[in-house]
Amino acid sequence: MAKELKRIGSNIDLKGIIIHQVVKVAGERYAKVKSASKLIEIEEKEKLFIGRINKAYYRKSSPIYGIFGNEDATFKNLLNEYNENSDFYSFSVNALAHYKIVIEKSVPATGGFVIFAHFLNTENNNDYMLVLTITNKEGYVVSEDDLTIMDIKNLDLSKVDVACMINLTKWRNIEAGIDKVSKTYLSFVKGNKDISYYFMSFIDCDNKTTGSESTKRLTTALDAYSNEKNYDRSTKIRKRNEIFQYCVDCIDKKVEIQLSAISALLDAENPKDFQKFAADEKYGVSSSISGDKSKLRTMKFVLYKDKTMTVEFDCSLLGHNIIYNSQKKELTIKNLPQDLINQIP
Repeated sequence: MAKELKRIGSNIDLKGIIIHQVVKVAGERYAKVKSASKLIEIEEKEKLFIGRINKAYYRKSSPIYGIFGNEDATFKNLLNEYNENSDFYSFSVNALAHYKIVIEKSVPATGGFVIFAHFLNTENNNDYMLVLTITNKEGYVVSEDDLTIMDIKNLDLSKVDVACMINLTKWRNIEAGIDKVSKTYLSFVKGNKDISYYFMSFIDCDNKTTGSESTKRLTTALDAYSNEKNYDRSTKIRKRNEIFQYCVDCIDKKVEIQLSAISALLDAENPKDFQKFAADEKYGVSSSISGDKSKLRTMKFVLYKDKTMTVEFDCSLLGHNIIYNSQKKELTIKNLPQDLINQIP
């Protein structure tokens, strides 16, 4: 157990963690909150708890990436104040009060535990705020008496109704104009549909990953995964073309592209392997993608052969070294490599 504690929690510098409780009966609007009297004292058990959530969050839940929306800035403002004042307890209590207001607007909503955790991931040196709700149905994760973590060795993400991970470092850098490359800084895991709705309203999560951006992330992750798996050339071409066709079909049918379906196409024997790989924050591929046909074409590989001619090229070259004129039915190749020039009589 000591090795497991060190391995899983070793990249977590936990700065603050607290658990509050919301009591609400489905079918009623009134909710009662039970605020914790103080922050939880941080020990190895708490680091392990956050370490496991952090590890499973990207690999097992396929989060959706986005930003803060424009519907209700209450949580965002509280987070801004916390960044300035560094009072984690006050932040969590004020956020809980806001959560109570939001949850009382949803008649079907039920109560549960709301967990706030601020930690530094020492692997990328980024600060994160984790907010999650848990029902505690079997009563072994959270103590209802003092709102502390009990036994977490059997922690299962199925007990997490919905969660949000905010990369505070990336958020600050994007807002300050320091990071001009990143488009998103938060992600959320959608559980039960009704629960997801009011929780997302509470945080004001907005999936602002455009079709163009999400397609670019998918192709980047696909290339990295293919290289990691050492696919040979023919395998890489075949799989890319299969995924391209699936994505185009989804766009034509006006349905979202599913990361899980792409993952299964890549490896039927390990259908969730690419899903875990691509969902990691490094690549930031959401579980559902709207898709952009113009960006998707870089994924396709053209291969044509007849008795007199063989043509094959990566479609990422279209518009650059390869120009296609559909009206004239012409294909122009520019910047020929010298080795090819030497073969032309």
